[in-house]
Amino acid sequence: MRYIFFILFSLLSASIFANTIYTWEDSKGVRHFSDSAPLSKEPVTTISLSPTTSLETSPAVPEHSKKTAPATKPLEKKLKPLAISVTNLQQEETIRSSRGHITVLTELTRKLSINEKLQLLLDGAPYGLPQTSTEWKLKNINRGTHLITVIALKDGKRIASSPIITVFLHRPSTN
Repeated sequence: MRYIFFILFSLLSASIFANTIYTWEDSKGVRHFSDSAPLSKEPVTTISLSPTTSLETSPAVPEHSKKTAPATKPLEKKLKPLAISVTNLQQEETIRSSRGHITVLTELTRKLSINEKLQLLLDGAPYGLPQTSTEWKLKNINRGTHLITVIALKDGKRIASSPIITVFLHRPSTN
């Protein structure tokens, strides 16, 4: 046990008393730092440290990056404004469906970006979850007047909407 303690103490104390740092650049241009002098014959610079000296370092800039042109910001594509139109329904159209089905098809002026989704609103309330598809199949809708619009969301915020379409669903009553 004493032998292990002695070895551990010797290793730790050697690093505590090392107050000289040797630095040199090899033939390939690589900068080296060590607490012992190099065996090669490259010119060596020494840095002496007292026990109370502290060094503050800043991130090193690689030598090759100094010679190249400054990095440019990644180009952000400017997206043209998004416009949505409902293509298969007309204003104040009467839809006859015994099952209460309404299909809504839309066209966009551009493709959706990664963080954009479409949400159908039926009578002002969301129908289903936001999606990237431009087609909805509404099922079991009650008879009567309905307002349909589609909005585009980007990170949860409304960025575009289609005109509000009023449709009349005729469905046999279930009395």
